[in-house]
Amino acid sequence: MTMLFQRMAIAGVGLIGGSLAQAVKERKVVGEVVGVGRNEERLKRAFEAGIIDSYTTRMNDSLGTVDLMVIATPVCMIADLVETMVPFLKEGTVITDVGSVKKEIVEQVEGFIPDTLHFVGGHPIAGTENSGFEHSCSTLFEDRKCILTPVESTNQQALKQVQELWSRVGSNVVCLHCNEHDEILAAVSHLPHMVAYGMVNCLLTIEGFEENIFSFSAGGFKDFTRIAGSDPAMWRDIALMNRDKLLLMIKRFQSYLDELKEAIEQRDSEKLFSEFQKSRTFKQLMK
Repeated sequence: MTMLFQRMAIAGVGLIGGSLAQAVKERKVVGEVVGVGRNEERLKRAFEAGIIDSYTTRMNDSLGTVDLMVIATPVCMIADLVETMVPFLKEGTVITDVGSVKKEIVEQVEGFIPDTLHFVGGHPIAGTENSGFEHSCSTLFEDRKCILTPVESTNQQALKQVQELWSRVGSNVVCLHCNEHDEILAAVSHLPHMVAYGMVNCLLTIEGFEENIFSFSAGGFKDFTRIAGSDPAMWRDIALMNRDKLLLMIKRFQSYLDELKEAIEQRDSEKLFSEFQKSRTFKQLMK
């Protein structure tokens, strides 16, 4: 299979960026991977670990030889970073990102990007509660969805190249409208993180016990709250950038909790059983 890009740069060599670097090198999708970031010590360590082939801490003409620019930074930085890079990228360079929020990012980038460069919004649905290239893995994207959010002005050749990039690292690529992406992720990713953070913090406020109540938790609690160990800065930015859609999902969840609360108060065993059975059946079908 032919090489897709000769030289790829990744801004943000963390869990996702580091995993993508390993995946494309292992599968010979890209010839060379350049790490871009502000922390030279961490870039040096990623280089020594063989995750990237070279690195730079400067936005300069060294980016002019890049065929593909991947932005894997926190969502609040993506658009500004692309704008900073624009003057240094050669004509025809493809730019994509991995942000968990799409509408605001895509609209901002499409507002300033020149016709000579091609942006394709992207979001691989992969990751763990861990962060940093130390936890990166070349198989992270296998059998996971990767959502691309092209708009009317998206260059079709660039879109095909980004689709193939993610396909060749094992992802199932889906194209969605930015709004649809943000609504879906608010429901199945952003809301669960808010619930997990809220659950842990709520229990931290409980006083009056001599024992550490968390020492009595079983596997279910640990599984449910695992994502509460995710990067707080990253999730703060996601919550604020997808604010409107996330607030709608929180209100929807609060309304359902109120229904359960009422059923418990009214000792409505049929309602409780029905609701719990509905969830159980759904989970069994997902296996």
